[in-house]
Amino acid sequence: MTNSFDFTVSVSSEEWAYTQRRLIYLESVLLRVVRDESKVQEWFSAADLARKALPGLPPTKAAITRKAKAEQWRRLHNCKNGRWQLAYHVSSLPARAFDDLVARILDLPEIDVVVPDLPDLPNVEPLPVADPGKTAPPWVLPLMRIMKVETAGDIGQAWDILPERLPAGVLLPSVEEAANVLVQLGLAGK
Repeated sequence: MTNSFDFTVSVSSEEWAYTQRRLIYLESVLLRVVRDESKVQEWFSAADLARKALPGLPPTKAAITRKAKAEQWRRLHNCKNGRWQLAYHVSSLPARAFDDLVARILDLPEIDVVVPDLPDLPNVEPLPVADPGKTAPPWVLPLMRIMKVETAGDIGQAWDILPERLPAGVLLPSVEEAANVLVQLGLAGK
């Protein structure tokens, strides 16, 4: 007699993307908790986000609120200092803002830091992205970690190490696909 039970669940792509982004964020928050528990935050007001000046977000509280409403960000009402306000979940942020926030938690170099061009990268045109505001590919964060911790920003060395550090189920992109994504994220020049 076997003690297994096959179970299949259908999940919408939006819910799956939310779960994946939340997992990445919570992984970086876990590292922060180990360092400083007081800095853990998963929901942000428009004012909090405006103060952070994240790339890909408008600079003012009002503009962030409009963007959040237009893009239907996950939100909740909370009471802070006796006043009710909306708070937005970190997984709703545009990709660049999300990636920058994770990089700040992990103390990675800023996303807009200029990285020298790599001579061996092919000159390719960026591929069209179905929804650039949702998320970066799952191999980008491990690559950024390797660059920060092991290769002092050398993207070529980090690329060589990346295959052995990819999470289970994450495929290594081709050099052309990676070049497109890195150019779109501003991590490498054309």
